[in-house]
Amino acid sequence: MTTTLGPAPLQSARRLRLLPAPALDGPYDDEPHEAAPPLVDGSLALSFPPPSRVAVPLRLVPPAAAQRAAASPALTPDPRRWAVRLAQALAEVLAGARPPHQLADVASLDVLHLIERNAGRLGGQRTGPPTQPRVASVRVSEPRPGAAEACAVVDTGARRRALAFRIEWLQSQWRCTAVHIG
Repeated sequence: MTTTLGPAPLQSARRLRLLPAPALDGPYDDEPHEAAPPLVDGSLALSFPPPSRVAVPLRLVPPAAAQRAAASPALTPDPRRWAVRLAQALAEVLAGARPPHQLADVASLDVLHLIERNAGRLGGQRTGPPTQPRVASVRVSEPRPGAAEACAVVDTGARRRALAFRIEWLQSQWRCTAVHIG
């Protein structure tokens, strides 16, 4: 009588099988994927454009569309002081010395897009830190109560540039609604 003490013979062992890994990860950028319902994470729901559309810049909180209210000449402050400060801030953004998003509270959405596209345009040389522009002069005219148009001469060191903009009294503050860069 023969007894074996040890492992079972190889014939009775199960064969290994190769199985595909389960698909737990989402598709990579180069893999096509089917449209999934939009997800909401937290309390802020963003609507992203489908991948087939042209990409647009994402703005989480755009400046609100301001209501145009008839302004009384006695209630609006003098636009000259505000125009001088805005001219300096616009010149700094256009020279690349100030980030454009700092003007989000005082500019309309169209103006904000324009200055974001032209940020650093007045800087001149591209090497080294941006130069600090200086506003040489500002002229302000009021075509109607609650609206003012200003033009400024900006000295960037290498040359002088013209800057024109319109400000309007909207929701108890001056807001830049148009800019032209010369």
